[in-house]
Amino acid sequence: MSKISIVGLALVTVLIGSNASAQDATVSTDDVSSGGNKMAIGGYFTLGMAHEVGDYDDAKFRFAGGGGAYFDFYLTPLLALEAGLGFVGKGSRDEGTIDTIDYKNKLKLTYLTIPLGVSLNIKGLQIGAAWEIAFALTGKDIEESGGNKQIEKWDGDDWDNFRRFNMGPRIRVGYAIPVGPIAIVPGVYWSLHVLNENTGDNSDDNAYRAMNIMFLVAVEFGL
Repeated sequence: MSKISIVGLALVTVLIGSNASAQDATVSTDDVSSGGNKMAIGGYFTLGMAHEVGDYDDAKFRFAGGGGAYFDFYLTPLLALEAGLGFVGKGSRDEGTIDTIDYKNKLKLTYLTIPLGVSLNIKGLQIGAAWEIAFALTGKDIEESGGNKQIEKWDGDDWDNFRRFNMGPRIRVGYAIPVGPIAIVPGVYWSLHVLNENTGDNSDDNAYRAMNIMFLVAVEFGL
């Protein structure tokens, strides 16, 4: 729970900082993603940290990336329905020493994600809340020990005790910077799976879920 609390505090800090920037800026509500535009479409790439929370005590953050596209339909200049399609890396890493031998393990998963939600646009400040549907496309274990490295790609039976389909909340904060006919939107998002990924016999005592904290940069066009 302490790790999730830290994530929540970080998101609040980003939100406060973004809000302060929005108040000091001279961007009007006629930005690319609001005002005279009823729709907006954007593409983005992400870079950040993936983690597994729950009963995976040794799990640590690992670097992850991704990208995708989204579409906003504005009900009002401030409120839009938002849908998207993307790819993102999830998983974790752990490391330690057994019998004086150092080891490092990484779990690397690639997910197809479909976030569905709403987005607020307040003078360029964007706050999005979505329910994200996620499906694991690929999985890989990377083990390093005693100078040896072994890579095992998941296939067939490797998925038997893992929940490939998952879902959960996704919270995004960004700020649209108009650049001619487009907007550059730097931001950050947090996502968390709500279903236990372990479906094996010990799933009740060994539950874990994917969490991501990702920085993003989007390019957005008003339609």
